[in-house]
Amino acid sequence: MYMDGVCAFPFFAALLTVGSAQGLPGGPTDINANDPEVQAALKFAMKEYNKGSSDQYLYVVVDVIRVQGQVVEGYNYFLTVKIAKTLCRKNSNVSGCSPISNSPMAKTYECTFVVWSRPWLNDIQLMEQQCHQLHS
Repeated sequence: MYMDGVCAFPFFAALLTVGSAQGLPGGPTDINANDPEVQAALKFAMKEYNKGSSDQYLYVVVDVIRVQGQVVEGYNYFLTVKIAKTLCRKNSNVSGCSPISNSPMAKTYECTFVVWSRPWLNDIQLMEQQCHQLHS
């Protein structure tokens, strides 16, 4: 019996390794920023950021630094991005808004957002948001 347990363990470990690549819960892994689900999570995070910001102007993503995903009871997106202030007011449409540059009004931040998505329930939530201003 002892020998069976020893032989079964490497097989079980191999199953876990293969299983985690197929979407079992585990640690965050790097994913492609151009993935449509990532873009949807980023759009949602920025909508929430702009809604919660006390600034009267919209902010847009100017650089995607890192994107990771994690299978949980749903899917966590860990988005690290650089955002910048635009001259578009909050009540305007964000598309077509360009970041301000070479102006005292220009502001950039590095932000990390954690977005939790359960698409089969049409549920998406901003779980965390941490931003710090970058100095030029």
